[in-house]
Parts: sequence; structure tokens; C-alpha cells
Amino acid sequence: MREFLMEYGLFCIWVITAAELVLTCLLFVDFKEKREPVVLCMALLGIGLCYDALVLSIGGMVLPPILPLLSRVRFVLHGMLLPLNLAICGYAVPLYRKPMTAVWVLTGILMAVGAAAGCMRELKIADVIAGVTRCVSVSPRDSWTELVNTALSFGTVLPIALTGVWVLAKQKAPGILLAGLLMFGFSALGPATGNSDLIFLISMFGELLMLLCYVIYEKRHVTD
Repeated sequence: MREFLMEYGLFCIWVITAAELVLTCLLFVDFKEKREPVVLCMALLGIGLCYDALVLSIGGMVLPPILPLLSRVRFVLHGMLLPLNLAICGYAVPLYRKPMTAVWVLTGILMAVGAAAGCMRELKIADVIAGVTRCVSVSPRDSWTELVNTALSFGTVLPIALTGVWVLAKQKAPGILLAGLLMFGFSALGPATGNSDLIFLISMFGELLMLLCYVIYEKRHVTD
């Protein structure tokens, strides 16, 4: 696996970028027809994933002073859009109005904190790996920015998986559960296989599959 990713990593990212763009467009088309907020949340999350993949794919083509600026937006979007998974979980259950309002309040707070952490993380251009030139965070691991990033990255996957179990039992719809499990599985695959330096690439496959599962779920189970 490592040999393949090291040789074709950049090509894989280009494919992921194109696939995520298609899926995100499908979500926006469906939102235009259904006008359901859960579909909009999924589409906005797709925008963040598309931008993340695009910046990684063109990192070696842009001037060094520009890449940190593009990457700063990438980190901000990452922190700001990940909490939308909580709102997606709330709509998938679905929660009543007052609990859903509470979920949105929590989501809004986490979005603001995530965006702030993305703004404050210290970045530098890393060594090229798998043909990919990218900026990485060099903030101390115990800094509040890194703690927030870790909490959002893993703290939003668990609610997806737990919600997915409920949705599978009540609606016979596996999409939400698969989205959470695949995202968690690919995030853990890098360290588990001794490829922690490629976790940024391996986890992108999980993000793509999560977005695909969201599209399948909303097409089959979200009606206008």
C-alpha cells in the first residue's frame, strides 16, 4: 500500500478532488429540489472537503508565499465545517424543535471555535511526500489550537457512528453509520499500518466515502 501511495499519491488526490466535486454538486442540486437543511449541511461539508483536496493537489504548482494563504483557509474551513456533522446527526434522528435548536447552538459555538483554531495554528510548508506539497501545523501538541482540532476531528465522528446505529435500527438506512465507520477507519488506518506520515492522504479516502454515504442516504431517505 505504501509503495502505491508514494508513487501515485498526487494522482489519487486529483481523483478524490474530482469525485468530491461531483458529489457536492449532486448535493446542491438535491437541496435545490428538496430544500431540506440536512442536505445543505452535507453540501457545505462537501465544499470544505473539495477545497481541502484541491489545495493539496495544486500545492506544488503555486508560489511558496501563496500556499500558506490557501492553506490557512483550508485549516479554517476544516475547523468551521466539521461541526456540521452534529447538525446532520440531529436531522437524521430527527430531533424535535427544541433539542434541534440546542444542537444548532452547540454546532455554532464549535464552528466559531474551530474557525478560530484554524486561524491561530502555526503553519509551515512540509517536505514533499507522495508528490504532494502542503502546509502542516507546527503548533505544540498541547496548545489549545491542536486540542480543538483533535477534539473536532474525532469528536464529530463518534456522534455520526452512534446516530448511524439508531438510524439503521429505526429507518433501515445504513448510510449514516457507514459514513462514521469509514471516516474513523481510514483515519486510524495510517497509524495502524505504520504510515502516520501518510495519514493526510489515507484519511482523504475516508472523507470521500463519508460524503458518498451522505449522498446515498439523502437520495434514498430525505424527501421534500
